[in-house]
Amino acid sequence: MAKSSFTKSPSRFPNLWWMLPRIMLVFLMTGAVVRSLAESGWASGLSILPAVSGMAVAVGVALAAWPRLNRWAAHGLSLVLAWVWIVQQIGPLLDNRLLSWRDWAVELTIRALMWARVLASGGRGEDIVLFVLALAALCWWLAYATVWVVVRQQQPWLMIIANGAVLLVNYTYVFPKPDLEAMAFVASALLLLVYHHVMQRRAAWETQQISYPDLLPLRAIWAATVVGAALIAITAFLPAQITAERALQTWESLRAPFRAARAAWEDAFSTINAPPGAGSISFTARVAPLGGSRALGFDEVMTVRSARLDYWRAVAFDRYDGSGWSNTTGELARAALGVATAEQARTPLAAGETIPLTDRRARQVITQTITLAQDRNDDLLLAGGTPLQFSLPANLEHVIARADSGGIVPIYDDLALVTSATPLVAGMTYTVTALVSLADVQTLRNAGTDYPQWVRERYLQLPANLPARVRAEAARVIAAANAETPYDQAIAIEAYLRRLTYSEDIPPPPSNADLVDWFLFEQQAGYCDYFASAMVVMLRSVGVPARWVRGYASGDFDPEGGVYIVRENVAHSWPEVYFPGVGWERFEPTAASYTSAPQRPLQSVFSEELEDAASSASGRALNPGQFEEPEDELSASGVSSGAASAPAAAGRNPAGSGEWFGWLLAVLAIPASVGLVLLGGRWWLARELRGLRLAAAAYAEMGWLAALAGLAQQSWETPLEYAHRLAAALPEHAVTIHGITAAYVSERYRRGAVVQVPPEAARQLLRRALLRYAVRHAVQRVWSPARMR
Repeated sequence: MAKSSFTKSPSRFPNLWWMLPRIMLVFLMTGAVVRSLAESGWASGLSILPAVSGMAVAVGVALAAWPRLNRWAAHGLSLVLAWVWIVQQIGPLLDNRLLSWRDWAVELTIRALMWARVLASGGRGEDIVLFVLALAALCWWLAYATVWVVVRQQQPWLMIIANGAVLLVNYTYVFPKPDLEAMAFVASALLLLVYHHVMQRRAAWETQQISYPDLLPLRAIWAATVVGAALIAITAFLPAQITAERALQTWESLRAPFRAARAAWEDAFSTINAPPGAGSISFTARVAPLGGSRALGFDEVMTVRSARLDYWRAVAFDRYDGSGWSNTTGELARAALGVATAEQARTPLAAGETIPLTDRRARQVITQTITLAQDRNDDLLLAGGTPLQFSLPANLEHVIARADSGGIVPIYDDLALVTSATPLVAGMTYTVTALVSLADVQTLRNAGTDYPQWVRERYLQLPANLPARVRAEAARVIAAANAETPYDQAIAIEAYLRRLTYSEDIPPPPSNADLVDWFLFEQQAGYCDYFASAMVVMLRSVGVPARWVRGYASGDFDPEGGVYIVRENVAHSWPEVYFPGVGWERFEPTAASYTSAPQRPLQSVFSEELEDAASSASGRALNPGQFEEPEDELSASGVSSGAASAPAAAGRNPAGSGEWFGWLLAVLAIPASVGLVLLGGRWWLARELRGLRLAAAAYAEMGWLAALAGLAQQSWETPLEYAHRLAAALPEHAVTIHGITAAYVSERYRRGAVVQVPPEAARQLLRRALLRYAVRHAVQRVWSPARMR
């Protein structure tokens, strides 16, 4: 065996030749972590991270290889270079009017000071640029510290753990998973450990004058690569012996510390885009950018006990800028009151205190009981409809205007959000007294366009560069529907958007385009954020005030508990349109499996006219004898006809007994025929339902019987919308209808979800009710034309 010709360097650092593999492996390892962050979709602007980490590696190599430079001087110099380089990279993300490096540095410093003041006052940071700044600083530290520790201190374990922790946190919450980056990290980290160990042994062998092969460290890396690849290939084909329940339990244990870290992170940077699959239940209060694909989790958020089906509102946004939405309500209140932050401008509301609303027409007061299944890091109190009271002390974010006299004018009807004054933790229950809409079509059509000043100023806003074809398309849709009132215009645009494709798997939107225009004319597919944005923008373009709202759809109804189970995957956004005197009304342009459009009667069932008509109609009773009077009159006058005299002749006919027998057979044949038809229909239905799962079979049977009753599901109706219409027709069976529908939706669209179908006794009662309804429907169809004649 040839002895190495290498002689130990008098320096405490290896020479450049043997340093290169270490630097390359560090670059690969940190590069994999940084790339996973840059591609995660947490925020726009993360494409600068590879450039930041690349410069950090170069700086780290230069400073670590300088033997006379002590560590404190090196770290201080690294901080200065990091600030200079990061500001240079982030600068183009700031206002275009800021041109120099000095302007960028001052702007970032001011933003950081304001961010710290907001956090100190109990608020939540919502500056997306500062989030990019924080991630850039994190990437610089990872790259620089890894190079320093590996090259200067020669202790790779510490920074391998640090890099792995960052990668694991990101891997836990993003979707699709950065599998390639994770494999690159594991491979480079293992090879770095192998190389480090071999180099340590090499130094010991040289000290002891022990011979070793030339290029041994490189040969060791090659051998480790081959062995590692073989082990990965072998383990990929090993059978899994772990049950799904055990894997889920282990996964939840691992996720617990990351959930806690995420809560603190979201408080500091609440405007980040939760990447698809991130599973956060927090909503941003200030900015909501429109993003790419999403894939929400299935964790339970809360349960709601409510007498009426509704959506659960969290935050309302008023300003559209072409790339997303912002809530300026708090900022307007802050400016009017002259306080430091929007959080300080919120109005405190004691538990049980009533919010002084003015828009209360066509509303019903109901109580909703909400039980949280998870901590709410955003402290938002949710409500279905317009909140009136809370059982917890709360803070209201609403517009506060300045009167001409200089006084303060609070506008509670322009309520953007409500936060709890106490932390909202899992297991907590609170009640909301809310005003839910009972507005009918006629009331909304007659509401007019006499909008308050605050509505005209805030909810008709559109960006100056909104593409003209968006306005033209809105005008075309309204003209085609011949819609004259704001309500009819909203219905026309809603129907137009419901024809577009719902998809949560969409590409990242372009950075230089209006995203409503991109959605309508280029992508033509998306999820609720895009549908709701398009409807609000199109309505505003024709002079109808509307806003963009975030919260949750109704969720799955649990017939046993009598509550709506709300999960992460029904996080939703929808438009609300303002009607004078009535207030905000929800519309639903998103035709998804979990959504339900509001069902409004044509006229109010509470109007005096209808009540008078109902009382007068109920006062009339049919006189059975009135149908005999014409025949009696004809007989008295001596006028007869063949038809009239036939019964009398039959009474004198000796063959009358045989005719009576024929009539008896006919009478008996009618129920027998009906029974045979029902029996045949039952056999056919059982044949059609054969092979279906229980929930699908129950839903199909309900739909078939409802179709006989004239309540067939329309092609444009989602299952939840159809269930809402059926429940309105058969309110005494609403629990069973919603239970069957919820089970069907879960079975079909939520793989792995627990499906609970209402018991057979309840389904049997529903079958009988639908059959009775079908008979009444058939009689009405026959009787109504007869009465007209």
